[in-house]
Amino acid sequence: MVTLTTFFIAALAAHRLSVALAEEEGPFSLFVKLRGRLDPDQKTWLGRGINCVFCVSFWMALPIALLVAVLGYADMWAWPLIWLGLAGAVMLIRRWEQKK
Repeated sequence: MVTLTTFFIAALAAHRLSVALAEEEGPFSLFVKLRGRLDPDQKTWLGRGINCVFCVSFWMALPIALLVAVLGYADMWAWPLIWLGLAGAVMLIRRWEQKK
């Protein structure tokens, strides 16, 4: 079973990566270039999704959940639940930020 500390750290990592990729410039404007290259006019689901913290967090949580499971912080079978839990935690953090 994943500990609360491990889950909390993983959730913060997923949140940070999601916000950086969806909204920030990044080093050498890397994230801006990536968002612009995928779909600058945001006409496709990928173009709209890469600019949405909630959408990006769903996919950012996947490798983090797998990493938590592979490193032995949780049972291997639990990674899908950790994945969805991390994505949900990012949503809660984001909603909390928006209310401030």
